[in-house]
Amino acid sequence: MFEMIAFDVAGTTVMDDGLVIRAFEKAFSFAVPEQWQDRREELTQYALDTMGQSKIEVFTAMLGRADLAQKANVAFEAAYYDLVLTEGVTEITGARAAIEKLRAAGIPVGLTTGFSRSTLDAIVKSLGWADILDATVVPGEVGAGRPSPLMLQKEAALLGATNPENCVIVGDTISDMEAGVAFGAGVRVGVLSGAHDAAALGAAGATLILDSVAALPAALLGH
Repeated sequence: MFEMIAFDVAGTTVMDDGLVIRAFEKAFSFAVPEQWQDRREELTQYALDTMGQSKIEVFTAMLGRADLAQKANVAFEAAYYDLVLTEGVTEITGARAAIEKLRAAGIPVGLTTGFSRSTLDAIVKSLGWADILDATVVPGEVGAGRPSPLMLQKEAALLGATNPENCVIVGDTISDMEAGVAFGAGVRVGVLSGAHDAAALGAAGATLILDSVAALPAALLGH
């Protein structure tokens, strides 16, 4: 029996629809307008390449200064939060049904993300998912985002999972897979509904590649 399944959010269980990049663009144009004009393509590509990682860590790596990174991160979270409230978010087709099937089979289910707590809570509220999740963890609650395994370790503790080999992580990015490897998850599922392709996910440590989370219950439970 699996002790835990930890899902990523944007691109894995929730359709991105470009909201993350739009929020990045707003953050850059507000925090570093001159750099944004000169480095637009470079910064956008880096944001795409590092999807799934803690946003404050991404801004720090890109901008090289803690004060600018903090300013950009605050602007990003505000922009994404506003987009969630005004435009709403949509689940990846079949995500809720998949989660409900897995929980019905007795497997605790949680989310980990690169978003802040306020942003994640807004997403969960928008989707009406509060009743189908057993735990959620964000980078600020453990001190680091992906590819660190700290969020997965925290979620395992919350859900009573004691053996990483009996745990499943699910994500659409390289950093999701890398975090799963560092955690020691026995099953690392890469889904093709988001940022990175099968080759990239496999190279980063995926043990199983699926088109989307909708196929996960059949892959894990056989039905």
